[in-house]
Amino acid sequence: MGRARLHRATQRSALISCLICKSMAKVRIAATIAMLGWVGLAAQQPARDVPARGQAPAPAPTSRITGRVLDAATGRPMKMATVRLISESGGRSGQTDEAGVFDFTNLAAGRYNVRVQKAGYVSLAYGQRRPLQPGTPLQLDAGQQIKGIEFRMPRGSVVSGTVSDELGDPMPGIMVRLMRFQYSQGARELVPAGGGQTDDRGIYRIWGLDPGEYYVTAVAPNFNGGGPIPPIAGRGGRAGPAGRGFPPGGGAPADGPDVGYAPTYYPGVPSMFEATPVTLGLSAELLDISFNVLLVRTSAVSGRVLNTDGTPVTAGNVSLAIDGSTAPRGPGMNFGSRINWDGAFSIPNVPPGRYLLRARGTDDVAPQYGIATIAVVGDDLSNVPVVVSPGATLTGTVSFQGNQPPGPDPTQVRVIAQATDPSFGATVNARVDKESRFTLDGIPLGSISIRAQVPGGWTLKSVIVDGRETIDAPLDVRAGQKLTGASLVLTDRQSELNGTVTDSQGRPLTEFTILAFPTDSTLWRPQARQIMTARPDQNGKFQIRGLPPGEYFLAVIDPQQQGEWFDPAFLEQQTGDASRLTLLEGATRTQDLRINR
Repeated sequence: MGRARLHRATQRSALISCLICKSMAKVRIAATIAMLGWVGLAAQQPARDVPARGQAPAPAPTSRITGRVLDAATGRPMKMATVRLISESGGRSGQTDEAGVFDFTNLAAGRYNVRVQKAGYVSLAYGQRRPLQPGTPLQLDAGQQIKGIEFRMPRGSVVSGTVSDELGDPMPGIMVRLMRFQYSQGARELVPAGGGQTDDRGIYRIWGLDPGEYYVTAVAPNFNGGGPIPPIAGRGGRAGPAGRGFPPGGGAPADGPDVGYAPTYYPGVPSMFEATPVTLGLSAELLDISFNVLLVRTSAVSGRVLNTDGTPVTAGNVSLAIDGSTAPRGPGMNFGSRINWDGAFSIPNVPPGRYLLRARGTDDVAPQYGIATIAVVGDDLSNVPVVVSPGATLTGTVSFQGNQPPGPDPTQVRVIAQATDPSFGATVNARVDKESRFTLDGIPLGSISIRAQVPGGWTLKSVIVDGRETIDAPLDVRAGQKLTGASLVLTDRQSELNGTVTDSQGRPLTEFTILAFPTDSTLWRPQARQIMTARPDQNGKFQIRGLPPGEYFLAVIDPQQQGEWFDPAFLEQQTGDASRLTLLEGATRTQDLRINR
C-alpha cells in the first residue's frame, strides 16, 4: 500500500515537473516573441504564416535600393526630400538624410517604382523623361542590391502677376488658378494644375510648377461659392470683392442691375476659347502675367424642383455647370443651391452663358434626378421648373470563374453604376450579399457604365444586362426603369503579356512605352479595358497583365502626353509599325520587340 502511494506520488511529481518545464518553455518562447516584437519582427508574422512543423521558415527579405537626391541647379545634396517606393504589394516611404541619401533595406523581390518629391521642386519618377510621364520600374530580385540611383531635382517653375479691376486698381483676395489640358479618365480635359490668391497689392505667385502650357483664370469670391461678398449693385455703393465700393454718383443708380466680376481668363477674356496660354520652360519664371477681371451683369436663377405628380421635392440640391458642348469646364465655373422644404432653389451671381441645371432629390432612400438646359443672358431667370424622376434599378448576381473554385467571399465585391459624363459625377454602388445577389437603386438617368470593385487577383470579365453584353458599351437607362437578371462574371484567369525591348545590337531599351490596343477600332474609347501601357524595367523587360482575350496591336511609342493613347487618332498612327498578336484567357504570351537605332 505504501509502495502504491509512493508510486502515485512519484508520478504526480513527474507530471508537475513536466508541466513546469512546458510552462517555462512557453515563457521562453513568449519572451523571444516579445523581443522580436520590440524590433518590429514578430508583429509582421501573423499566425497563419507560421511554417508547419518540420518546415523551414521563409527567409527574411534582404534586397535593397539606395541612392541620393541632389539639387539640379547647384548639385548640392537635398535633405528631407520624400522618396517613395511603389509596388504591387504596397509601398514604403522615407526621407533623405543630410547627405541627400535614401536607403530602403529588407525589401522583398518584386518590381518597384521610385518617386521623389519636395516642396518647390518638380516631382520626379526614376527614368521619367517628360512631365507627368510614368518612370522606369526597377526589377529587384531576391537578395539583390540596386545602388547608385541619382535624382537631380529641378526647381519648379513660377507664374506671377497682378489682377486688377476694370479701372486698373489692384484686386485683393482673388483666386487665381492655372489649368492645363490633360487626359483625365481617358478624355482630354482642362484640369486644375495649381493656384493661389492675390495679396493686398493684387499680386499672385504660383510656384512649384511642371514645365508645360497653362491657362490662367481669375475667379472673384462672389463666383466661387464661398465668400460672403455680394455683387456690386449698379455703381452706387454695395461693396464688391474685397469690400470695395464705387464712388457715389458714378455710373448706374443704386437700384440698377446687379453686376459682378466674372471668371476671367488671361489676357482678360471671358472664355477659354479666347484665352492665350502661357508656356513655362523648366525652372522658368513668368513674372508679368497680369490682366483685368471683367465686370459683367449677373443674374439670379431660381425655380422649383417638383416630382412627376407636381408635388414639391423637399430635400436635395441643384447644381449649375457650364454646358460642355459650348465651353470647356473648369474650376470656378460651378454653382449650386440646396432645395428648400417647398422645392424652391435660388442661385445668385450667375454670369452670362449656357448651363446645365441638374437636380438631385433625396426625399426617398433612392435619389431622384432631373436636368434642364438654360441660357443666362443678363436678366434674372425665375420660376425655372425642374422635374425629377426616380432613378433606374438594377438587380442581378455575381459569379466567379477561377482556377480555385468556388472563388472569394462574394460580400467582398461591390457593384458600381457610374455616369459616363464625368461632369455629372453621379455614382451608385451596392455590396453583394452572401447569396451573390445585388441591388442598385437610384441609378442616374442617361448613359452609365457598370463596374465592380473586386478582390485582388480577380477582374471583371462580363456584364450581361437585358440579355446583352455591356461591359464594353455604355448602358442607357430611363427614369424608373427596372432591370432584372443582370449577371456579372469575375475571373482570376488573367492574361499576361511580356517581353524585352532591345535595339539592333540587342541592348535593352528603357526610355520607351509599350502600348497594347485592340485591332477592333470600335473599342478605341476612353478607359477601354483593352488599352494598356507599360514601361520596361532597367533590363528592358515589360509586363502587361489583365488584358481581356482578343486580337491586339503591340507598339513601341514615345508619347508626348500621359494618356494620349486613348485618342483614336493617335492609335491609328501606331497601326503601321505595330506587331499583331492573339491573347487567350489566362494565357501568358511573350513578344520581344526590337527597335532599329
